[in-house]
Amino acid sequence: MIEVKQSGTRATVQDAGRPGHRHEGIPRSGAADKLSFALANYMAGNDWNTPALECVLGGQHFKFTQDSTAALAGAEMWAQVNGQNVQNFTAFKVKKGDVLTLSFARMGCRAYLAVEGGFKGEELFGSCSTYLPANLGGHEGRALQTGDVLETGASQSAARSLPLNYQPRISNHLVLRALEGPEFYKLTLSSQRHLFVDPFRATQNTNRMGARLKGNLVIPEANGQHMISSPLLPGTLQCPPDGQPILSGADGHCTGGYLRALQIIRADLWILGQIKPGTKISFRRSIGDDAFETLAARNAYYGSLMDGFSF
Repeated sequence: MIEVKQSGTRATVQDAGRPGHRHEGIPRSGAADKLSFALANYMAGNDWNTPALECVLGGQHFKFTQDSTAALAGAEMWAQVNGQNVQNFTAFKVKKGDVLTLSFARMGCRAYLAVEGGFKGEELFGSCSTYLPANLGGHEGRALQTGDVLETGASQSAARSLPLNYQPRISNHLVLRALEGPEFYKLTLSSQRHLFVDPFRATQNTNRMGARLKGNLVIPEANGQHMISSPLLPGTLQCPPDGQPILSGADGHCTGGYLRALQIIRADLWILGQIKPGTKISFRRSIGDDAFETLAARNAYYGSLMDGFSF
């Protein structure tokens, strides 16, 4: 078991999510940064989709009640075990009574803590991912609180080191490749250009559901038109009437009534999990078959390391 000594900004139990239920109004959820989540599990000796803890912005303290192996991946936080520094993207041994502390996130937003055997959570629709808006899954359907005790599973295999060339780069300036959304050409030409030329910043209104962005210019809604609610996906960039774009996240709504200007390519969706208030975001246009070729290449690359993994 692991005891939560300090819950920090927010921590939840997450796995790979519950796909196939958007038509029922249930988002996939799961780890916001799927790649870092999978790598943490890989280093801890688990299958890549084993439940782990998603720690937001830092401040979490965890006490281990038995000897174990743990691994960290994702946002760069000052991590220590009993005051001794622990390097990001590594696995490390812990003993009964050891305390792991995570400081503020210097680069990125979310770090993933995996332990051998993974964490146990409440399963719904084939997943124990925590979906906070509906209090589903995870640990009592909520974020972890100080004093919570989490059960872990049986060891799956030995810890593994992560080759340096598989370690993703986490930054506070994210470049996201995007396709034109269904209503992209309803925007003015100047607004279309603005999306791909000028950087945006994530505002304080940023969480797992999405990020409200602020740019140098306001994007007017085309001709003042309003839409009938239409499907949304993680990575959809909407342009509401106030002209400040909204980038949908892992827990984002399944439908929406704002113009869908862009769609982040699937190979880059993991990066959305590292957006925090103040993060600088630039969009780069994906042309032709680039989105499909990039996805195939990245799936093959990381799939060769982690059996069955795909973005």
